[in-house]
Amino acid sequence: MITTPLHSHNVNGLLGLLIIVIVAFVPPILYMLWLRSAEIYDREPMFAVQGVFLYGMSVALFLALILETVAIVIIEVAVGGLSIIAYNLILAVILAPIIEEFTKATGIMTVTRRLVEPENGLVYGAAVGLGFAAVENVLYYITALEAGTEIFIATAIARTLTSTLLHASASALVGFGLSRSRCFYMFYGTPRSWLPYYIAAVLLHAAFNLLASLSLFDPSVAGMLSLVGLFLSVVLTWSVVVWVRRKIVQLDRANVGPNIRCE
Repeated sequence: MITTPLHSHNVNGLLGLLIIVIVAFVPPILYMLWLRSAEIYDREPMFAVQGVFLYGMSVALFLALILETVAIVIIEVAVGGLSIIAYNLILAVILAPIIEEFTKATGIMTVTRRLVEPENGLVYGAAVGLGFAAVENVLYYITALEAGTEIFIATAIARTLTSTLLHASASALVGFGLSRSRCFYMFYGTPRSWLPYYIAAVLLHAAFNLLASLSLFDPSVAGMLSLVGLFLSVVLTWSVVVWVRRKIVQLDRANVGPNIRCE
């Protein structure tokens, strides 16, 4: 979920900003290389994967910010007087998953001609999601660093293990659906095969954000609920991203041979 930093003008100088950028970008880049390396045969060119990563951190994020802002304004006008809990849940569990998975999907669509193998959608989907996550990390880390070094470190560790992988795995699901949709006659899909995967990505994203919002339900035990939500988030995101990488390996090895590319 995109957030805007509070008091961003108080970031601790250039050194603080440099640390934020490094911590925000290095894990997504390493994850991107890790997932790309799972494909051995006809591995996707680095410039193409980097291009989608850049799209995620710029166009996809910008579109999501605009659409979420418009959606929030519409909700505030149409349904006034919402409690803070209801407001945050609507934003986190409904609006953010639907909008962000859509805008990230537009990045995969920019490389449609490269979706010639089913695993390619997983690779490019993960790349656009990781680019999106990198800049979102920056926004969170600015606020976290101003709150203190310990909070910054805790936030960085938590987002590296959860949110960053959430964006990668959810977008990878959509990418897989788009691969099947483009080459439906070969991969046993249909022209609309992307839709169930998009819905799955939205549900995954919504479930993750719900876990991250558990502390809202009972402030008296907010700390315990946050720990429970963090633990379940780690299990959820790592389970899906490991499945994504295994799927890339499986499809890559299975599709070796003549006449397996969708041109």
